[in-house]
Amino acid sequence: MSKRATTIPATLNRVAAQLIGKPKKRKVVGYSRVSTDLEGQQSSYESQMDYYSNYI
Repeated sequence: MSKRATTIPATLNRVAAQLIGKPKKRKVVGYSRVSTDLEGQQSSYESQMDYYSNYI
């Protein structure tokens, strides 16, 4: 017995209830922080900034 799956493409944006079209540019913000001035924390901050810069 073979199983069949039917794919139903999305047609409405769940947030705005509008038809889905091309991707829309959005404004985003990355948040990074450290809790102390220790040397290890400084590299943590730089790592966080690199991560969000590349992700965004």
